[in-house]
Amino acid sequence: MKKQQWLFSLILLLPTLALADIVVVVDKNSPITSISQSQIRQLYLEGNGKVGGVYLKPLDLPEQDRLRDRFYLAAVGKTPAQMKSYWARMIFSGRGVPPRSVSGVSAMKVMLENNPERIGYLPASEVSGNLRVLYEIR
Repeated sequence: MKKQQWLFSLILLLPTLALADIVVVVDKNSPITSISQSQIRQLYLEGNGKVGGVYLKPLDLPEQDRLRDRFYLAAVGKTPAQMKSYWARMIFSGRGVPPRSVSGVSAMKVMLENNPERIGYLPASEVSGNLRVLYEIR
């Protein structure tokens, strides 16, 4: 049954994947200049980590945000339900804390700017000159 739910979720989300590109970004002054999808996956499944020797703390959009759903499906390979279950297990076992959640895209931008240890994701159209794009998800 879970496989059917995952497939159904994927079918529902496929049309939205064709919408605006999602980009993974950091502050323009961050020493990080690139990141791989596997590093993004690791950061968002561990709640923090190192990339190129630099410690990064990921930011997340609220659970209800469709961009978050698209990000996790495309970058991490998990549906919203799978992520919720994953973090429930990690928190319960004391093995992790999920990425810090912000209230929306505007708050994400504010938290990323002038904060070189933070990493997050935005619609490509929302990237300002104060942010550096590390990875593009299509």
